[in-house]
Amino acid sequence: MLERFKEALSPVLGLYFADFSIKSAKGCYLYGTDGKKYLDFSSGIATCSTGHCHPRVVAAASQQIKKLIHICIGVALYEPYIKLGEEIKKIVPIPDARTFCCQSGSEAVEAALKLAKYATKKPGIIAFKGAFHGRTLGALSVTTSKMKYREGYEPLLSEIYIAPFDLAVVEGLIKTHKIAAAIIEPILGEGGYVTVPYPFLQGLHKLCDEHGVLLIMDEVQTGFGRTGKWFAAEHFGVVPDIITLAKGIASGFTLGACVARKEIMEKWSPGAHGSTFGGNPVNCAAALATIQVIKKQKLVENAAKQGAYLKEQLLKLQKKYEVIKEVRGLGLMIGVDIGDSEITKKIMNNCLENGLVLISTGADGTVLRFIPPLIVKKKEVDLALKIFEKALCQI
Repeated sequence: MLERFKEALSPVLGLYFADFSIKSAKGCYLYGTDGKKYLDFSSGIATCSTGHCHPRVVAAASQQIKKLIHICIGVALYEPYIKLGEEIKKIVPIPDARTFCCQSGSEAVEAALKLAKYATKKPGIIAFKGAFHGRTLGALSVTTSKMKYREGYEPLLSEIYIAPFDLAVVEGLIKTHKIAAAIIEPILGEGGYVTVPYPFLQGLHKLCDEHGVLLIMDEVQTGFGRTGKWFAAEHFGVVPDIITLAKGIASGFTLGACVARKEIMEKWSPGAHGSTFGGNPVNCAAALATIQVIKKQKLVENAAKQGAYLKEQLLKLQKKYEVIKEVRGLGLMIGVDIGDSEITKKIMNNCLENGLVLISTGADGTVLRFIPPLIVKKKEVDLALKIFEKALCQI
């Protein structure tokens, strides 16, 4: 399959593993073309929140396919898109929110940046060191976690100001430039799963409110229960003006969303932005089913419970194995910092050989991500820990 990949597809598509292919997936498991069963602690990069091919999600999408596959909200209104907006409104930490649907996290960030500029009539955006917001040009302009993502595409958007987690620096930028918004991930996705310091995020929220700057919270990876709450903003007691969503929103179907306060969203005039495929009926049906499953199966609570147990056990392993430099994260979004990219790769490959899929993150790829589906049970966490420790012993 690898040779066919090389002959038919772009080499720009990076691979975590040299030659790993699957034919199907179910729940927390992948089934390889080699006949082996793999415990998946990558979840399609934190996307398959209800597990692979959850029957309720599959049924909802299948039923919708039989009725309406596509029309575009600009042509006609349809129930799944409107219903999804109503459901998102109930769970996001933004009062009286309004939703714009798109197809991906990058597009959600693009929409948020455009909305902020359009609503405030200001050009400047503050982003933060270690951030990842996407690969399209606007989103890439506020991405700093891996500079290789930017190489060959610069110059990017103008009037983007990159700051450390330092409130004095942020306040200085706000006072000396016309700033529309500050965009931040509560946990740095590609920046190594570093949690933003609580006092800083709370202080940033206050600064933005005081100076009329919109706060954009990028919850593409942290949203929909991943951190043990519906949205990571809830851990910080912060109410953003705009929030970007994708990944876990629809259990693997291609959907993203930009959600904002009513008074901000209503400044967007009809036609100022749009998306042909955003809010596709089938994807919206999958998202609605995803939200129902998360609620019915109490997956937010499960993420908090299993995440706490997983983190506790990983911290015990850190005491036993000096190769582990740090364990960090919230809920089922946990990073294990190995500190050496080559050792990290060896651990990943060793785990894969023994039936566990882990992938890396961080500027140099030195952090292992533990991001299983939110349906994961203790027995599966224990199995992952057993395989991981075996890899540590061999390393």
